Amino acid sequence: MAYIALYWSAMVIGYYIGSKKRDHGDRFLKPTDVIMMASVSLLVFLMGIRMGSNEEVIRNLGTIGLQALLATVLLMAGAVLSVTVTRKLLHIDKWGRLEGHAIAKESAELEQYEKQEEEEEKSSNLMTWLILIFVVLGIFAGYFLVRVYIPDIDGFNDKAGIIMTCGLTLLLGVIGFQMGIAGTVVEQLKLIGFRVLIFPVAVLIGTAVVGALMSLILPLTLRESLAVSFGFGWYTFAPVAISNAGHVIASAVSFMHNVFREMGGIVLIPLLAKKIGYIEVTSLPGVAAMDIGLTLVEKATRPDIIVYSFAIGMSQSLLVPLLVPLVIGA
Repeated sequence: MAYIALYWSAMVIGYYIGSKKRDHGDRFLKPTDVIMMASVSLLVFLMGIRMGSNEEVIRNLGTIGLQALLATVLLMAGAVLSVTVTRKLLHIDKWGRLEGHAIAKESAELEQYEKQEEEEEKSSNLMTWLILIFVVLGIFAGYFLVRVYIPDIDGFNDKAGIIMTCGLTLLLGVIGFQMGIAGTVVEQLKLIGFRVLIFPVAVLIGTAVVGALMSLILPLTLRESLAVSFGFGWYTFAPVAISNAGHVIASAVSFMHNVFREMGGIVLIPLLAKKIGYIEVTSLPGVAAMDIGLTLVEKATRPDIIVYSFAIGMSQSLLVPLLVPLVIGA
């Protein structure tokens, strides 16, 4: 909860400052983009280091890794499908706008919006490459350097965690600043209203259905399969809770799945946003949708879409500590 309060405060403060600078917003766009790119590169590099230096990740790259990969693909597909069905029932288009609202815009505004979309697509493509490069560099650095030359891995991870928290706070402050300059979030909330809160429920239902079906495909019991599914990318909590309940194999699958879920979601957001839908991609990374995923969602879609991302990520971060122990019987 303390992290949620910190991240939320950074965004609110950034939004307030940005709203005061709205008349001169153009001069801040490039500097804030540079800060965002640098912050994301640092964060995914540190994530890669922690993965590459983690013995459990290295040990579980075989059969268990394949099971976890299959689980990740199925759960991501289930989350996206549940969001798509919900979005259509609520009459929201692929771009996250109420159907008919965009038509009412002046043609000049639409042309300007299309040009902005092209610029944002170039920016998101650059971010995709940066993420892939720095994740790979981080994994190699973690495996060949940190794991070999740093005896106190736990101490290193603690320091890396502090840096990541500071980086995320700065990142979310910049996102809030850009939202304040854009000034579209409040307008979008007024249009969408309570519908924002329906999507986290839809993702939860879709995850539960896919989790139950997974028990028929993977060598996991129904309880184990649901516990793995409800991890939502939180690889530092869910596997531990499952292991403490005595389910060692399920714990290993959970760990690898949650790593795949977070990293896969982060990589796929900019790649798939314009193909499967703006709101749909907010369901991909799990709990990371409320922190590092916000940056990617903002760059790959529009600033107002991060409202969905934050709602989904925050609800999952609150539900994981409840649902995983509950279904596994801890």
